[in-house]
Amino acid sequence: MVAALAIGTTVGSAVIGAGTSMLGASKAAGAAKDAAALQQRQYETTRGDLLPYNQAGQSVLGDLTNLARSDPYGGGPNYLAMAQQNLPGTMTQQQLEATPGYQFALSQGLQSTQNAAAARGLGVSGASLKGAAKFATGLADSTYQNQFANQQTKYQDLLNLNTGQQSNLTNQYNRLSGVATLGENAAATTGAEGTKSATAQGGLLSKAGQYQAAGIQGIGNAITGAAQNYLSYQAYQDDIASRNTGQTRYETGAQGGGNSL
Repeated sequence: MVAALAIGTTVGSAVIGAGTSMLGASKAAGAAKDAAALQQRQYETTRGDLLPYNQAGQSVLGDLTNLARSDPYGGGPNYLAMAQQNLPGTMTQQQLEATPGYQFALSQGLQSTQNAAAARGLGVSGASLKGAAKFATGLADSTYQNQFANQQTKYQDLLNLNTGQQSNLTNQYNRLSGVATLGENAAATTGAEGTKSATAQGGLLSKAGQYQAAGIQGIGNAITGAAQNYLSYQAYQDDIASRNTGQTRYETGAQGGGNSL
C-alpha cells in the first residue's frame, strides 16, 4: 500500500510538473506569436497607407524618362536656331531690295522725282539724277532701319519664346520629379518598415521557439526527476527489505540454537 502510494505520488508529481511546464511554455510561445502577428498587421497597414504614393511615383517614371531623354526643346520648336537666323544687322542688299513694297516705293519715288525735275525744266540733268539718287538712298536707309527694328523685335520675341519654353520644360520636369521622389520615399519607407518588422517578427518567433523548447525540456526534467525519485525510493525499499530479511534470518537462527541447547 505504501509502495503504491509512493509510486502514485511520484507519477502524479511528474504529470503535474510536466503539465505546468508545457502550459507555461505554450502561453509564452502564444504571446510571442501574437506579438509577431501584430507586427505583421502593423506593417501591412503602413504598407497600405504608403502604397498610393508608391504607385503615383511609378506612374510618372515613363513621362519623366521620356522628358529627360528628349532634345533640349522637349520636341518643340528650336527657337534659338530661329533667333540665330534673325540676328539684326545681317540684311544684304539683295534682301533689302526683296523687302515687300520696296520696289514699288522705289519706282514710285523715282517717278515722282523725275516728274518734279521735268516740271522745273531740268529733264534728265545732273540735278535730277542727283535727286533720284538721294531719294533711292533715303528709301534704302529708311527701309533698312525699319527692317533692322523688325528683325530686332523678332529676334527678341524668339529669345523670349525660348525662355518660356525652357521654363515650361523645367516646371514640367520638376513636377514629374516631385511625384517620382514622393513615390521613391514611400518605397524606401515601406522597405525600411518591412526590414524592421521582419527583424522584430524573427526575434519574437525565435522566442516562441525557445519557450516551446523550454516547455519540452521541462517535461523531460519532470519525467527524469520522477524516475529518479522512483528509483531512489525503490532502492530505499530494497535496502529495507534486505535488512529485514537479514534480521529475520538472524532471529530464526538464534531461536533454533536455543532449542538445541
